[in-house]
Parts: sequence; structure tokens; C-alpha cells
Amino acid sequence: MSGGAAPAGWWREPDDEEAEAPAGPAEAAEPAEPAGPDAAGKADAEAPEARPRPESLPESRPEPRPAPSPAGVEVSAPCWNCRAPVAPRDTRCASCGRARTHALLVCAEPCLELRHGPGPPLRLGRHPDWAPRTAAAFAGWNKVSRHHASITVEPDGTAWVEEPEAGSRNGTYLNGARIAAGVRTPVRDGDQLRLGLRVSFAVRLYGPEPGTG
Repeated sequence: MSGGAAPAGWWREPDDEEAEAPAGPAEAAEPAEPAGPDAAGKADAEAPEARPRPESLPESRPEPRPAPSPAGVEVSAPCWNCRAPVAPRDTRCASCGRARTHALLVCAEPCLELRHGPGPPLRLGRHPDWAPRTAAAFAGWNKVSRHHASITVEPDGTAWVEEPEAGSRNGTYLNGARIAAGVRTPVRDGDQLRLGLRVSFAVRLYGPEPGTG
């Protein structure tokens, strides 16, 4: 059967000319557009809501720097004894007369800071009469002896630690080494002084020269 429409229920196979006929201009497939920056820009323009929006960042401001001290201006330091200002050129405090030479002992536990200059020794222990400056701080520390050790500072800035002749039950240690009872042992700046096993002091020494603290 050829030509005309096929009866209902029949399928008409196309002729060879119709099957091999090339597609017309209207039916030709459109060439794909090359991907590139223009294509990405076009996609962004078509869907602006899909583009991530940069978050507004806080404005960074430089941290203020302290103003430098004017040239030639001397900065006074507080006296270790009375806390009055002492000029760098002075070797003694004009208020209390003490020399700037002293030792600083800092303990973290119990919290204790001791400053001591030339003169009688600074005694460390729990006896209120023998060691009045430390007895209250060490009242509950049984590992610190009642007469434990003493610190002496010389006018030239050197310092010494010494246990009583009878010694201490818990021992005194300088940089981890136990010192002998009744023997003056030199202490240097930056040393660690320990009473017994738990109480430890960091030692700082300040000499007689101007500008050393």
C-alpha cells in the first residue's frame, strides 16, 4: 500500500528518500556554545541569586602604639624599700636612703614576694620571732622548718644563702643541689632556691650601678 494516510492500526514505513533526507535548515541542531569566561558571565547574569555574596568584614584598625619617651628624659624607677621614685643616675633613694642594691625572691605557692637589701639577713622559716617576714606565709607549710635558711645581700650586689648550724630537717636546695648547713653559699641572678620539696623561689639580683633596678 503506497501513498495516502495509513488505515487505523497500521504503521507506514517511510520511503528510503524520506528516511535518508537530511534535516532542513530549521531542523539542524544548534552548535553548542564554547565554555569560557563569557559563558560563565552569561550564567551569572541569568541567575544572579545563585552567586555567593561576600560578607561585609569589619574594618581593621591598627593597634595604638605607646608614644616613645622624649630623648634625654630620665624615667624613674620605684625604690625597692619605700617605692618612692628613684632617678636612674641615683645610687640611693632620696626618701629612705636605701641603696638600689637588693635581691628579689618570688614564690608562686604560697604567693610571696620578698625584697631585701644590704644589712641584716633575711630569714626564711615558720618561727614568728626568728623569721618575722615569712612566718605568717609559711604557717601551714610543715615542710618548711621553723629556722630554715637566711639570705644576705652585700653592698656590692652579691648574695649568699645559709642554713643554721643545726641545719634544717627538710633541707635547702640551690638549683636542685642541697647546700651544707652552716656554710655560706653564693646565690646568683636567675637561681632557684627551694625550701624543702615544695616551696621554691626565683631569685633576681639588682646591683649598685645606676639603671639596674
